[in-house]
Amino acid sequence: MKRLSILIAMTILPVVINAQDVYSLEKCRSLALEHNQKVKIAKSQIDAADAAKKAAFAQYLPNFSATGAYTYTNKDYQLLSENKFLPVVPYTAIDQATGSLDLSNPAVAASTVVINPSTGQVVTDASGNPVFQKYTYLPASETKINMRNIYLINGGFSQPIFMGGKIRETNRLAGYAKEIAEQSLSLTQNELMYSTEEAYWRIVSLKAKVKMANEYEAMLKRLVSDLENIHGEGIITNNDLLKAKVKLSESELLVLRAQNGLELSKMALCQMIGVPYSTQFEVSDSLNSIDPNLLSYMVNEDAIADRPELKILQKNVDVAKSNENIMISRYLPNIVMNAGYTYGNPNPFNGFEKEFGGAVTAGVVANVPIFHFGDRQHTLAAARKEKEAADLKVQETKELLVLQLQQAVYQYTESAKKCEFAQLALDQAKQNLTYTSDNFAEGMLKTTDMLEAQVLWQKAWSDLIDAKTEQQMSVCNLKKVSGKY
Repeated sequence: MKRLSILIAMTILPVVINAQDVYSLEKCRSLALEHNQKVKIAKSQIDAADAAKKAAFAQYLPNFSATGAYTYTNKDYQLLSENKFLPVVPYTAIDQATGSLDLSNPAVAASTVVINPSTGQVVTDASGNPVFQKYTYLPASETKINMRNIYLINGGFSQPIFMGGKIRETNRLAGYAKEIAEQSLSLTQNELMYSTEEAYWRIVSLKAKVKMANEYEAMLKRLVSDLENIHGEGIITNNDLLKAKVKLSESELLVLRAQNGLELSKMALCQMIGVPYSTQFEVSDSLNSIDPNLLSYMVNEDAIADRPELKILQKNVDVAKSNENIMISRYLPNIVMNAGYTYGNPNPFNGFEKEFGGAVTAGVVANVPIFHFGDRQHTLAAARKEKEAADLKVQETKELLVLQLQQAVYQYTESAKKCEFAQLALDQAKQNLTYTSDNFAEGMLKTTDMLEAQVLWQKAWSDLIDAKTEQQMSVCNLKKVSGKY
């Protein structure tokens, strides 16, 4: 029966091991980038900024449009308000060059206007106008135009010629907006990478803590077993055995806490990378030593320049400069060319007949700003102050980033020293434990001495795990503050 159980265990064990989901740090980072909603939002904002940039470029191009309209009027248009008598003038009385009335020829004048026979002068009315020999009658009712149903179709384009630089600066602003969106994505990814690595190394640390707690528990179990045998022979008191059992109970609680912390950390990382939580979830890395040349390539002259936060602020300076240029453009004229074709009914080009007729129109419109009670002056001053504030913000941020980087370097070097001291302390605790175990076996030391040596060994190992974890976290922080993610 025992052999059968062993055989079944040997058969199942490889299946369980293969069923484990092992994730490396790079895989977790990649999955986090794919799953994170903030990253997806930032990518959508880049697409939106790119579309806005294309829309801004379209302002350079002509704007084509078409308009159709229908209007109903319940009355006819009437050109005259009253009946009119219009003089009849022969063409010989019209000066062909000027189009004015020419009565210099007596024969023509006699046939055109009324001449006073006694004076030989042209007879005038009360208003001083000459009295013509013949008049035609034009009743007001005949000047009505039927425009109750008006149809109008217009198509054409407008092309900006000079807008004071507004279109150029608008395109620059759209380009800056896209670049800012790209840097915002980098910033979001950097924050995500830092959080992912932090969660990953926390799991690695807790795995080491679980291993340490299990070994400490196993060591205490062996000690309790040995003490029970010795106590049965009457060599030690019951109090010594109880002290060991108390430590064993504490170690069991330590194992439970470490295991629970490990599972909670796994849950947090699974949620972050978008995979379902499983008890088979495992990470592949361990708390190994850090590259001693890390600072040489991590911290350099470009460390601050690579920070997306600084790049965003520098683009904000460019944005402020473009806004200033737009305010300057308000002092300059705007020139636009228009061209089109108008097609309507009634036809205004053929006596407003009830038919369709059209014509081509073209022209240039210039608008020159003159005076608006200091409006342009004040908005320009505001834009210049905003640019000045943006420049100062960049300088302030540079100083803070340099300080942040220096703090990260100090934290890293301090954590490296902690690892050295913790490793030395663990080596000493191991030697002390070996010496104490040998002397305890020879009956030269008490049970409390053995328990104390084991506690010192457990604490030294725990301190080393904490120191290595702190060093890994300081490396993550260095990547973040130097823009190396």
